[in-house]
Amino acid sequence: MRPAPVLAAGGRTVGNILSATEWMLPSPATQVHTISVLPSHSPSPAPQFAFSNLTTASKSSGGKGDQQGTPRFDVVRDDLLHPLANGNKARKLDALLPLLRRRGATDVITCGGCQSAHAAAVGVMRLVEHLSCLSSFHNDEEVHIVVDAGTGTTAVGLALGAVCLGLHWRVTAVMLADTLERYQEQEKSLISDFKGLCHEDCHHLVGTDGLVHWVDRSSPRRFGKVLGGEIASCRQVARQTGILLDPVYTLAAWEQAVDLCRGDGREAKVAMIHTGGTLGLFGLAQRYPQHFAATANGQA
Repeated sequence: MRPAPVLAAGGRTVGNILSATEWMLPSPATQVHTISVLPSHSPSPAPQFAFSNLTTASKSSGGKGDQQGTPRFDVVRDDLLHPLANGNKARKLDALLPLLRRRGATDVITCGGCQSAHAAAVGVMRLVEHLSCLSSFHNDEEVHIVVDAGTGTTAVGLALGAVCLGLHWRVTAVMLADTLERYQEQEKSLISDFKGLCHEDCHHLVGTDGLVHWVDRSSPRRFGKVLGGEIASCRQVARQTGILLDPVYTLAAWEQAVDLCRGDGREAKVAMIHTGGTLGLFGLAQRYPQHFAATANGQA
């Protein structure tokens, strides 16, 4: 059995607060796909790994797509929540938009990039609660959550949700836009804000910092820069698994998940949160049109 959830404001559990909140999304449900990591048999130069989507392969082959003994990880398909406003953007707006509607708002103007992270991490905590109830995420199982980090809000929300629900989950965030010190400052700030909403009994359980394991990208670079071969890697993943990645955000989390599921700690379940990025692909197609043009056989 998992530990009792942390008490929140007024002695209520976090689960009570989540169930009493009005949400934008009618359900926190999301698809979870299992990805198998295989050695690539293509001649050099070629990708180091090949991938198979065991979830869709099993459906199309009558359950024969599973390949036992190979490294694997799960992908939480929040990119499928909505055709455009999906991923962590939808999660962060989940609790905010109903509040704005009640106050008579008809339009939302963001400051910064389109769909920037402004809402509190409570919507992401709702996702954690949903995942913890799935049969594939056993309550007592060690789970290693991987997510790309722009502002870091999603990562902190995931970690807070895991702690408050008494889950044995570790959150690893791949830093993309700032230094370790700045991400740690953001983490402390969000934790402090969260404590302001919670009953004092939960403060010692949440702590002050250190909930998120912040890591550099495997190939560090300035934010937004795309390295050679990364768009090709995204195309490979799309062809082999049906999952769209972008080279700026979600490819970084994918690479980290691959490394973790092949590492020494393979007894822990690895799950990547797909943070969306559909709109970003349109911008990339304008920056790198040669990588998005159809080939002679009609493939993109």
